[in-house]
Amino acid sequence: MNKFLPSIAILLALAPPALTQSLELPQALQALPNTLDWKSADLNYESAVRQLEAALAAQGFKLSGGADYTLREGSGSGLTVSGTASLGVLPWSSSADAVRSAERALERAALTRREARNNLYIALHTQYFNLRQAQTDLALAQATLALRERQLQIVTAQNQAGSATLSELLTAQQNLDAARSSLLSAQGALELARLTLAGTLGLNPQQLGSPTTPPEEPSLPGESLEALLQRALAARSDVLRALSQLRDAEENLASAERDRLIPNASMSAAYSSSGNSVSAGLNFKSGVASLSAALPVLQGTGSGLQAQGYSLGLSLSVPIFDPVSDSRIRTAQTALQAARQALETARKAAELDVRQKYQNLQTAQAAIAAARAALNTANQNLRTAQARLQAGTGTSVEVQAAQVSQLQAQRNLEAALIQAQLAALALQNALGADFTATLGGR
Repeated sequence: MNKFLPSIAILLALAPPALTQSLELPQALQALPNTLDWKSADLNYESAVRQLEAALAAQGFKLSGGADYTLREGSGSGLTVSGTASLGVLPWSSSADAVRSAERALERAALTRREARNNLYIALHTQYFNLRQAQTDLALAQATLALRERQLQIVTAQNQAGSATLSELLTAQQNLDAARSSLLSAQGALELARLTLAGTLGLNPQQLGSPTTPPEEPSLPGESLEALLQRALAARSDVLRALSQLRDAEENLASAERDRLIPNASMSAAYSSSGNSVSAGLNFKSGVASLSAALPVLQGTGSGLQAQGYSLGLSLSVPIFDPVSDSRIRTAQTALQAARQALETARKAAELDVRQKYQNLQTAQAAIAAARAALNTANQNLRTAQARLQAGTGTSVEVQAAQVSQLQAQRNLEAALIQAQLAALALQNALGADFTATLGGR
């Protein structure tokens, strides 16, 4: 059988309708913002946004109203309405601390969202190329099965003619059984790869097209490894999160020390006239300023009118022995030390991760060269087998075997290119890159 092996395109033409449709990698990437994992990362970020809004609202202007009704024996009843406005005005107020903490939490949420999106971006590339490889593996398994069937036919005829032993016949039969098993495995792997990619994109597996974008050979970054390490320390999500948590610990320690040192002092001023009163106050401990007003709308017959007058007040309480505050300071100091160690650990882990990813990319590039050389050898073997067949010194089954070897070499080269492209993505991710800036990322 001369030139028996069909091309991959012919084999894919016989595949189910879903695989005959085209699915390009950029098209699949543009669908990422609509996936469940992407939306889940957005919701987690929006939760941090709401928490910051709540902290800002707690620090802002607040107004409350009230009423006081009193019934007195012999003097009738009295009704007074009042209103109070308050605002955090001092920078060390608890509400200001909460705002700064919420802002850092929002920064960390943005880093976590970027990390989740990058992981999804890399996962989609992996699943896309896995599906592409699964299709190639199926074509290779079909071609191998056809070769084993042809070889068994030849060995069977030779055995009947007495030129092949029973052992050779049994070996050919075993090879055919192994090829059938490999075909079943390839069919199952293709189905799983299709289901995995469809699940990520939220599509019906039957409507998922055939991946047509080939892998590209990446190159090493132009910067030195030391420059890459410095870039990673300045941009990686895990390092920046650890740095943010260190700032949290520093802020908590400063807050605990401030709370221990600042006395519980407040100042107030009030003016009253004919039952009407206005008062203002400032609490130095909480940093909150308030303004209140009261207006009597119903007075008892014996209450009379109150005299007009001003009043000033100042209260001060100095903590002399406060073990609770001292314990808070020690706890905050310990937390600060832990945060510093966590940052140092994150930096060392980041440096090791970048070095490993850099080495993986170098190794993957070397594998491409080896796979390309193997393909050149397979191409030469195929040309030799075809020439031998034309010269009458070779057989069609030798050509068929050479074609299968060529297809295997092509598959291995594409696998090496895929591994190199994924290694390049992993390295960029380790450097703190944002893959999704063009996909609707904010």
